[in-house]
Amino acid sequence: MKKAFFIFFLYFSVQSYSQNYTPAKLDSITTIYKNKGEYEKVFQYNIEALRYYKEHDNPEGEALANINIANALSTFDEHQKSLHYLDEAKKKLNIINNNGLNARLCNEIARNYAFLGLYNQANIQLNKSIEYLKHAPDTKENRNALFFVYIWKWSNFEDLKQPDSVIMMRKKGLKDFPNEPKIYVRIAEQFLSKKKELDSVEYYLNKAFVLALKNNSSLHTYGAIATRRGNLYTLKKDYPKALKYYQESLPIYLKINRGADIIDTYKKIYQTYLALHDRPKANEYLAKYTQLNDSIYSRERKAVASVVNNVTLEQEKERNNLYLIIAVIAAIAATSLIAVFMIRRHNKTKNKGRDQLLEEQKKVIGEKIIETNRLKKKVDTSINDLAKMATSNNPFFISKFKEVYPEFYEKLTSQYPELTNHDIKFIAYIRLNLTNKEIGQCGNVTLRAVETKKYRLKKKLELPTDMDLGTWVLEL
Repeated sequence: MKKAFFIFFLYFSVQSYSQNYTPAKLDSITTIYKNKGEYEKVFQYNIEALRYYKEHDNPEGEALANINIANALSTFDEHQKSLHYLDEAKKKLNIINNNGLNARLCNEIARNYAFLGLYNQANIQLNKSIEYLKHAPDTKENRNALFFVYIWKWSNFEDLKQPDSVIMMRKKGLKDFPNEPKIYVRIAEQFLSKKKELDSVEYYLNKAFVLALKNNSSLHTYGAIATRRGNLYTLKKDYPKALKYYQESLPIYLKINRGADIIDTYKKIYQTYLALHDRPKANEYLAKYTQLNDSIYSRERKAVASVVNNVTLEQEKERNNLYLIIAVIAAIAATSLIAVFMIRRHNKTKNKGRDQLLEEQKKVIGEKIIETNRLKKKVDTSINDLAKMATSNNPFFISKFKEVYPEFYEKLTSQYPELTNHDIKFIAYIRLNLTNKEIGQCGNVTLRAVETKKYRLKKKLELPTDMDLGTWVLEL
């Protein structure tokens, strides 16, 4: 009965909010819920608001509600659904000119990408956000968006092992946001990762905690501080204290339903109980970790596949636009050349002014030809980029390969449907003329394993024993 009453109350209170609050009020109430860790309310509240804005044809409100919903979903590790709502927000922002909301849209896309391990793609979105913020008014919301950029680029650079960029983001963060507690949590994390100057870790975490209380920070900030304290005492081998702080952070992450942090905390508690020689409790948390990790990993795979597909479509669109530009420039150059020929043929006796005009046209034509060659060269570099993607084991390699060699890929997969994804990738390496050593580096296998794979592929493809696999691939 109480539960039914609560749902009834929540529904009508949310209805009231969404029907009376402007987008600014929507943002304000959403922030209150988020700081309390009440992401279920964030989700429900913005769903109702979205329905209201659709009925009243308010694209700004729709965009904002979609972005807030996407934020809640990514917190729940529902990245594919989150990206769907961000696509809807993007459609609305194409109608209106709002640099602040465009920046927040890019930030939320970047957040999803970072959670999925696509750190470079995340940074591309964060760079777009910075450009939007340059043209946005200096409001509290836009300042928060810039802080978001700093924190996530800092984190992404750490995962990409780019220490110089990490230092740069740390300096910017301290300069522009000296009173933000998460800045000091990140600094403490850096010392923890290096396993040195542990007194500094304590200092920065204490500073973060004081600022969190002063700023009435989000619940997640306190969880992050507690987790780092647990990490600190783990390094000090004071496992009872470490366990205390991990168990302090876990209810916070469970309340806000933040899957990645819950998984990480389950793992840390499992390892701590092992260090304390409490095998039954360790196994209890290992089971929780395994179950949740498998569930989230499955959702992340689907989300990554969706992102890869979208990136591939965007790359194809960009390539088609590039070819169109080349075609237009080539047509202009050809037309100009014909015009020059006609002018020179019929106006040989014209005065010096006409000759000067011809020279200027020739100069323009020359510039157009140079531009055409430059654009053609840009297209050709895609093949070189593909080889680099192969050797770096980039997850977008096959998507890029299909883009650069569409006819080859179609012919290969249609004539030999029994080939596995691994077989296709191996053949793609051969098509790029990679050496056995380079192929081995791509797959992290030995030269002997590469030769064995080639032998098995020849049998699978039913090639003659005297046929060289590389020659067959190049002639396909």
